[in-house]
Amino acid sequence: MGAIVLVAIGGFMLLEGLMWAIAPTAMRSAYNQMMRQVSDRDLHIGGAISVFIGTCLFAFGAKLILQ
Repeated sequence: MGAIVLVAIGGFMLLEGLMWAIAPTAMRSAYNQMMRQVSDRDLHIGGAISVFIGTCLFAFGAKLILQ
């Protein structure tokens, strides 16, 4: 299970980094355009959900390691 999570996170970071390395101007434009369409409230909610999920995954992973 842990290896799958590492591969998924690593793959995401690889693809995201590759996009920024190949076309930084296009990525900046896409991010700016997207951010204009999202309200601050939605960003707060999305961030809070992300923190909750990240904390749960971190705690679960730590529990598996410490067993």
